[in-house]
Amino acid sequence: MRPISSSPLLLLIIIPVLTLMVMWPGEPAFGEGGARRDVIRHAATNTAESAAPASLSAHATLMDLEGNVLRNGTNGWICMPDNPDTAGTDPMCLDESWAGFGAALKNKTAPTYTQVGIAYMLQGDRAVSNTDPFAKEPKPGEDWVEGLGAHIMVLVPDQASLKNIPTDSKNGGPWIMWAGTPYAHIMIPIDSYPTKSSRN
Repeated sequence: MRPISSSPLLLLIIIPVLTLMVMWPGEPAFGEGGARRDVIRHAATNTAESAAPASLSAHATLMDLEGNVLRNGTNGWICMPDNPDTAGTDPMCLDESWAGFGAALKNKTAPTYTQVGIAYMLQGDRAVSNTDPFAKEPKPGEDWVEGLGAHIMVLVPDQASLKNIPTDSKNGGPWIMWAGTPYAHIMIPIDSYPTKSSRN
């Protein structure tokens, strides 16, 4: 009988197995290293793309909430995922004017856009004040926007042209959010949004 180590058949089986064990030590458990990053990245990509029509978001630059690019785009739009730290689902896709507007809002500076801006939020939004851009919770009697579904937001450089649009978020149609501030913009519901009469 030949020694086991000299058996050609066993060598054909053992050598590839040993090679695989060295080259591929196994996937890290979820919560460790690359596996966790890949899962988080995939989830962020999916929620970011869901903010706008696929014909647009499929070609947009995708960014995470820290501003890191997840995917470079080709159409000038930026899509960002849902923020897990806020109630509600709020991914968004922004054009150039809205990207600048968002940076100004974050830094509490006046926005400087000069072109009409469009943003999509087809998955809805978190609860937010209709009058105060920086409010964290509702005050008594304040117009607070809650349960808003799919909508589009529009920036208009000449805010004087907004004067004939309602400011009441419960009017049943488009309205001006944050009227009288540098951050005023048009909200256009796509899904039905409760009106004053439907809440009584």
